[in-house]
Amino acid sequence: MSEIKFGFSAPEIIEAGHVSDDDLHLLKRWQRETDLPQLTDEQLVLFLIAAGSSVELCKATIDAHFRIKTKNPVLFKDRNVQNGDLRKIASVMHFAVMPERYGGSTLFFSGLNDRNYRNLDFACFLRMNCLIAEAILQDNNPQDVIYTFDCRGTTFMHAWKINMHLLKVYLDYIQQGLPCQVKNVHFLHSNRVMHVTYNIIKPWFGQGILSKIVLHSSEESTNGFYEWIPRRYLPKEFGGDLKSIRVYHDRTIKKLEDLQFYFDAEQELWLQN
Repeated sequence: MSEIKFGFSAPEIIEAGHVSDDDLHLLKRWQRETDLPQLTDEQLVLFLIAAGSSVELCKATIDAHFRIKTKNPVLFKDRNVQNGDLRKIASVMHFAVMPERYGGSTLFFSGLNDRNYRNLDFACFLRMNCLIAEAILQDNNPQDVIYTFDCRGTTFMHAWKINMHLLKVYLDYIQQGLPCQVKNVHFLHSNRVMHVTYNIIKPWFGQGILSKIVLHSSEESTNGFYEWIPRRYLPKEFGGDLKSIRVYHDRTIKKLEDLQFYFDAEQELWLQN
């Protein structure tokens, strides 16, 4: 089996005071008693951080992580951005991780480049989001993630392409199985399409993440958004001081290409289960 490597070590995270060595040893002993794939120390500390160092919550998150992936592999298999389907979604949409964290939070933006609804592959959109959500943990674990979706160009025909089953799988994964906390989810230029769609899927959100979702109408999108994230952290398309979002999209895709060894090893791990 390929080795899963990270850009940090568990001892570094422990020394920084983010998790305790005792909690890590408790988890290692627990996982040896389960039928779950055996995680590296680095993976375990990521789950511990996401669980706020609650060992019991951490166990539940690890269990959900593998349960969701093995039962619904379509969002988590064949994660290679050189594949045709992921290459296409990377041209239809932008997926950009900003270069600087805000208050320890990683900033992740996505939205439409191509507004033709026929070109949107909803499953690939979710796969790419899952890819990036895990990729941002690989180098140096963030405190949490702030996700922003730009609703400009979305229509009811885009909404018709939503696969409700896959959306529920994705939401379950983000809320129950992702080894990272979501601080906020912002929908910029939120239009009638977004409001109707949001009300339909709202019952699937747990109360924890529901309280973190912010819809910004087109009239107040940018000014209201600056109260959450200052301009210096934003791309110029949102009135920010940074370069075009295309620059950071290209960097993000290049990062995913460089991490192919990690995604291959990670898939090999959970396919054992």
